[in-house]
Amino acid sequence: MSNDSSKRCDKTRDTRYMPGLDGLRAIAVIGIIIYHLNRQWLTGGFLGVDTFFVISGYLITSLLLKEYEETGIINLKNFWLRRVKRLIPAVIVLVCVVVLATLILKPDQIVGIKHDAFAAVLYVSNWWYIVSDVNYFEQFAFMPLKHLWSLAIEEQFYICFPIVLITLLLTVRKYRNVTLIFWIISLVSLFVMIMISQPHMGHSRVYFGTDTRLQTMLLGVMLAFLWPPFKLKKNPNVAIRHVVDTVGVLSVICLLSLFILVDDNSDWIYNGGFYLISAMTLFVISSAVHPSGYFARILGNPVFVYIGKRSYSLYLWHFPVISFLHSYFVDGQIPVYVYIIDVGVTIIFAELSYRYIETPFRKYSFRVFTLNRFRKIPFLRTVALIVILIPSLLIFAGAFDHLGKDTTANKKMSYHTTGNHKLEEKSKTVSLKEKSGEKQAKVHKNNKVYSDLKPLLIGDSVMVDIGEDFTKHVPNAIIDGQVGRNLYEATPLVEQNYKKYANKNEQVVLELGTNGDFSKEQLNELISKFGDAKIYLVNTRVPRNYETHVNRLMADAAKSHSNVTLVDWHKRSEGHSEYFAPDGIHLEYSGVQALTDEILKQMVPKQSK
Repeated sequence: MSNDSSKRCDKTRDTRYMPGLDGLRAIAVIGIIIYHLNRQWLTGGFLGVDTFFVISGYLITSLLLKEYEETGIINLKNFWLRRVKRLIPAVIVLVCVVVLATLILKPDQIVGIKHDAFAAVLYVSNWWYIVSDVNYFEQFAFMPLKHLWSLAIEEQFYICFPIVLITLLLTVRKYRNVTLIFWIISLVSLFVMIMISQPHMGHSRVYFGTDTRLQTMLLGVMLAFLWPPFKLKKNPNVAIRHVVDTVGVLSVICLLSLFILVDDNSDWIYNGGFYLISAMTLFVISSAVHPSGYFARILGNPVFVYIGKRSYSLYLWHFPVISFLHSYFVDGQIPVYVYIIDVGVTIIFAELSYRYIETPFRKYSFRVFTLNRFRKIPFLRTVALIVILIPSLLIFAGAFDHLGKDTTANKKMSYHTTGNHKLEEKSKTVSLKEKSGEKQAKVHKNNKVYSDLKPLLIGDSVMVDIGEDFTKHVPNAIIDGQVGRNLYEATPLVEQNYKKYANKNEQVVLELGTNGDFSKEQLNELISKFGDAKIYLVNTRVPRNYETHVNRLMADAAKSHSNVTLVDWHKRSEGHSEYFAPDGIHLEYSGVQALTDEILKQMVPKQSK
């Protein structure tokens, strides 16, 4: 490849189709879908998004460089118009369908979904989720448009990157130097991610940020300079072909292994991991685009090509389908047939989108619409668009806001007591579900008030859930519950506020396993802060891959510390889907009663009569 952009290539060079890239897209989208169906099935499936980022950077740059080499300039208007026709119509339809489905099926969610929809159509979803701080409870919430964060990053890239590329090509000129500049920018992006991310903390800012995720796409950009697909020889010598194929096979095995082994809670991926994984993906792409390789032919098999061509449609529709269907079941207790329905409905919607929205619009632009009823398919397409567009505009205008509320803004984020809860409030406090006549599980042995108990309870959102009910039975309890709290965050909290709870007459309840994993050392450090106090560790039921490890550490701690007792909430809640909200973690009123009862069962016998 020539290093000087002034050395033009043959203007008759074809833009050949590369089925291997569609095969790689198929692998990426399958990984993402499995991950969203059930994270525990493929813990690293989210890395498929980074595969898409690398492919986008590579393919877009390759096409732009080809145009530049053949014409001496890049037509930005035509480039952006192609991107608009390729991406936006399907997103608009998706957003309209989702907001309408929300209005019909879940009207109480309409305000929050409307906000997400605004961000989606403006392609700023990633920054909207950063500002909204979706780091914790939104991961369990009903958010059918959340996956559009990655499309927002790509669209922002498509707007800005061609301008930067043209500027560098016209000023710096030498490909080698342009590539070096992009490499430096990718390292800056990597450095920003490392600097912003903090071990064992929420990663929403670094995960969703355009600046921090730019590194991945720029790796694809650099590969386009170093391995231009339209210049590769169709008939290289046998040795080179074997090397290319071997590299492809080994790198795709590594990529699939990462899909299986990587965890979205792993701190290392935010400290260079994404960069290394994406760099390894470059080798898969290099082999996938080679015109003579056997690996490219295998990856470009008819099944993978079929899926890959529809990867954009599948990505758009799978997450809303899963979100709606799973919202009617308890996460972690979803029947197998629901997953089958997920996949089937996703395929149907994706195929409809691909055939009747994306492909026609890409070929014929706005000519796909007509009010001439004799042109049947365009007429039906136009009518369907009107049917979904008009009520969608009313939703965006706020016409139905009164039906719902912004659940994010109104979410109870903490529960704190000072130990002086009024006893008389016990008889006056009635849950909304009791008022409505809903049958409650009779899980308490009695309604006794334990006014002699003065325990300290520290926990996360589950503690927030049970706080009010617990104080009905233990009015002098000190409760410190905070949504999103991890176990390692409790240690400095104890140092600052609860040092006095360290003698053998004190009781401490710790419910801190919901939001992520921790180490044996971190758990032991927290336990040590309470000295000789009686400690009750509440284990967790959370449909995440760290559940088993967290619960095992708590069980081991109860065995190895004489002052530690395990409150086995995981066992108590087994088979009781009625205890849980659809996320499988937060509690309905019967679950609140059951967990309160389970804690009291362990605490009360310890008291002297």
